[in-house]
Amino acid sequence: MKITNGSNSAQLIKKNNSWITENNSNFQLIPKDNETVLIKTPSNVYTFRCLAVNAEEKSVTILHQTKKYTFKITEPLDELLKSMGLENALTPKISEIKAPMPGLVLDILVKPGDSVKKGDKILILEAMKMENAIKSPIDAVISEIHITKGTAVDKNQSLVVFH
Repeated sequence: MKITNGSNSAQLIKKNNSWITENNSNFQLIPKDNETVLIKTPSNVYTFRCLAVNAEEKSVTILHQTKKYTFKITEPLDELLKSMGLENALTPKISEIKAPMPGLVLDILVKPGDSVKKGDKILILEAMKMENAIKSPIDAVISEIHITKGTAVDKNQSLVVFH
């Protein structure tokens, strides 16, 4: 496993219940509990608390004293795909949003040509007397909108198309 923060990186190998660096076994990463990790060097032991793990982005955010650090985690498969120029091969290609359930379109928050980020609200769909925010699954540009405000939609009906 490889961890990267900016231009700094370390290759880690699991040995017993801890992780050590590939070239220097004096550095150990030791899990303490579900949220805490100890980093042991020959002269010090540092305590880090895990704040967030983003499996989709393969990153982890940790806290040491009052500073936050985010590390990117790569595995051997990631490195192999990158060396072959296929680093995005495992990323699903999404070209549209379909209705996850039948409902009524209460509001459309975007228009064709708008750029959206992953997680941005695209529209509000009412289903079973509940309002559901339909969010963008990717960073993209809106190409087409197939529905209008007040339209009833069926499950799997195309709502929005991306470039």
